[in-house]
Parts: sequence; structure tokens; C-alpha cells
Amino acid sequence: MRTVNVKLFAGLQALVGKPAVELALPPGATIGQLRDKMVEEYPVLEAFISTLVCSVNEEMVESDHVLADGEKVELIPPIAGG
Repeated sequence: MRTVNVKLFAGLQALVGKPAVELALPPGATIGQLRDKMVEEYPVLEAFISTLVCSVNEEMVESDHVLADGEKVELIPPIAGG
């Protein structure tokens, strides 16, 4: 297992109660698996998890992105504007 540090933005911090969380994921885990683990550990996120933008090392990635050791993951709610 590896530990992944996930930074949370905007309303996610309020829902989870902290600005970042650590998750234990198996080697070769994807962003999709990280999303699943987030919902497992923080069920309050279930309604929002599919809409969140995932960034790894400050670049947006898809759900099939494989996480490597030391990568910085950020979950960002969609931004609406006019």
C-alpha cells in the first residue's frame, strides 16, 4: 500500500472537515480508485464525486490516470460562472 495525500478545495473542505486527507491505496491505483476510496471513507462526497475535477501535480487528469509515488492529488469542485 502507498499513502496518497489529497488536497481538497472550496466546499469539499467543509464537507470533509479538513483541507487534506491521506488515503492508503494499492500500487498501480488509478484516480477512479481514489474517487471510490474517498466515497468509502467520506460518504458525504458520494453525490459530488463524479463532478469533481482531479489534478495530479497541477495537471488535470482522467479517471484512468495511474498514480505514482509522491504525486500531489487535488480534488476541485466544478466552477460555475457567468
